[in-house]
Amino acid sequence: MKRTALASMAVAVLVALTVGCMMATAAEYAHPEVLASTGWLAEHLDDPTVRVVAMANMFGPAPQESYTGGHIPGAVYLNLMGELVDPESAVPMMILPSEGFEALMGRLGINSGTTVVVYDDAGGLWAVRLWWALRYYGHEAVKVLNGGLAKWIAEGRSLETEEIAPTPTTFKACVVPELRATIDDVKLALGDPNVRLIYAWDEARYLAGHIPSSVNLAAPSNVGSETMTVLPMEDLTQLWCNIDLQPDQLAITYCGGGIYGAFDLFILYLMGHEKATLYDGSWVEWSANPALPVEPCAAET
Repeated sequence: MKRTALASMAVAVLVALTVGCMMATAAEYAHPEVLASTGWLAEHLDDPTVRVVAMANMFGPAPQESYTGGHIPGAVYLNLMGELVDPESAVPMMILPSEGFEALMGRLGINSGTTVVVYDDAGGLWAVRLWWALRYYGHEAVKVLNGGLAKWIAEGRSLETEEIAPTPTTFKACVVPELRATIDDVKLALGDPNVRLIYAWDEARYLAGHIPSSVNLAAPSNVGSETMTVLPMEDLTQLWCNIDLQPDQLAITYCGGGIYGAFDLFILYLMGHEKATLYDGSWVEWSANPALPVEPCAAET
């Protein structure tokens, strides 16, 4: 009888979990406001309180040519690697310190009253770095253009080629420390059941080596390969169910240098999991220290 009761209980738990997942898939995005549709942006191009920022895949050929070759009207260009990273940091690709970030945003015409819309030609995978940086520095009025440049062009919307020089303004940073994890935070998280480390690069890199206890959810898997738009909530829920992230766990996302990790963080926020932070130093910082533990899964198999 005890075995039967235990078996029945196990089945009941399994059913409950399955039903819970199915119920979650029926929900809408928890924070749809962080996505801007192309239609919404088209209606707000002449709004002086909206600033559109164009970014690009920095590992592609001549990234700025994607801007000068045709960009959304009124968009300013931001060089991810050349302008958004800290030139004084020993760790490559770390975010600008507050003073430098304030100066950069001011030059782009962004202040406390600005709604920022960021986009790129890769479904937001690169532009989202600015979404995270703005929120880290206390500016919540920022959206990612769903589908980015690809969807804008596919809909036959207009482009322009001249470089935009906005009127400079003043931006004041107010750091939100819980949105950025340090290497010490990650060390403390190792083996902590209340923390889930999420590696946002592809499976091949994950298998080659990652921070112990990390699970893998590649950032591009959150985006439709043909539409370049974020997957519907139902599909996102099914995708994220695979890594067994619990509602009460802190998620620490990371990747090679904090870009794809920022996209996984963005998706978590979109879905409603707000206990999440980005390990800014990511793998480039962790792997540079031979004293830190690494799990090379490929060698183990």
